[in-house]
Amino acid sequence: MTSIPNLQPSSTSKQEMLETIENLALANYLRRDIFAYPIVNALHILSLGVLVTSTILMDIRVLGGGRQIPLGAAIAVLRPLAIGALAVAVTTGALLFSVQPSQYVGNPVFLTKLGLIGLALANAGFFVLGRRHLVAERAMTRLSAAASILFWILAVFAGRAIAFFGGS
Repeated sequence: MTSIPNLQPSSTSKQEMLETIENLALANYLRRDIFAYPIVNALHILSLGVLVTSTILMDIRVLGGGRQIPLGAAIAVLRPLAIGALAVAVTTGALLFSVQPSQYVGNPVFLTKLGLIGLALANAGFFVLGRRHLVAERAMTRLSAAASILFWILAVFAGRAIAFFGGS
């Protein structure tokens, strides 16, 4: 009988990977330069503000708010903002992570934040791929919009809580 290989990285290889990330030139630069880390952190917060605001505005429109603006028009304006802000947030988040990866990986609040972002993005994929925005009256569409608001707000709270539970 063939055994199933263990696909989980060993703790040694995981630690080596985290040390490799932490020793990247860019991570060292962010730790050394007096302005680099605060600028990246500020860009992360600003991009999250744009991402969460544009997403919640789309969700509110799906839920019936702002009916004077056609749903398709609201999404056409706000979705590119959300996608661009997501790209900046992921990039800056990865840079911030690189400064102290071992501490973040061991932080349950950080892992919760990542899980909530994953749920929010999966929900957005469900919404977009299912073309839910075309039928806002459906209960599933409205549930998806409400879940999106909840996931993003909780992710923001978790992100802020990281500093209070062993991260920075």
